[in-house]
Amino acid sequence: MKMTSDEIYGARKQFFNDAAEKWIEMWYRDPETGQQKKHKEDFERLFSLMPLAQDDCVLDTGCGSGIMVPYILDSIGRSGTLYELDFAEKMIETNRRLHRQDNIRFIVADVERAPLAAESCNVAVCFSCFPHFQDKEKAIAALERILKPQGVLVIAHFNSSEGINQHHKSCHAVMHDHLPDEQTMRKMITSSGFYIEIFIDEPGFYYIQAKK
Repeated sequence: MKMTSDEIYGARKQFFNDAAEKWIEMWYRDPETGQQKKHKEDFERLFSLMPLAQDDCVLDTGCGSGIMVPYILDSIGRSGTLYELDFAEKMIETNRRLHRQDNIRFIVADVERAPLAAESCNVAVCFSCFPHFQDKEKAIAALERILKPQGVLVIAHFNSSEGINQHHKSCHAVMHDHLPDEQTMRKMITSSGFYIEIFIDEPGFYYIQAKK
């Protein structure tokens, strides 16, 4: 029987809540060293591209349990502000327990209804989460509202779009969650008032950078 959109949403949310405490261990631990550096070079490449600066206000959308937190804080410093937003409350609970810096704000919400003020953030990052947004066009529009003039939207994965979509097909809870093709992505992003500066889709790395 075909699932309704509400059933898809519920299954997705349950999947991420159930995996919250072990998520970083599952996907970012190097089995050879035991350290959380499986994607060290990928993170270095990602943060060499992202235009983060000291004092920035950053929204980490679909943040999960916070794998991006140390990298972002290194870039924005103690005087910057980091919003960690996820729709799965267990992900935020785990994130909050792991990261106690006083310039982090934790939010449980869907990105489409993110409770942040208009033009309040310099950068909005969607790392390894965009396929899971229930309404992608509304999500992009919400992020455009939150970003300051000249603010930057980043969508990134450590896989190609083809690889991501194949991977999601193997998991029932997220089998409906796909990364649209390049033409569709470009149209969605530019229709919301962004100018695309960088679009990379290659084996092992996906990166879009768009300016408001």
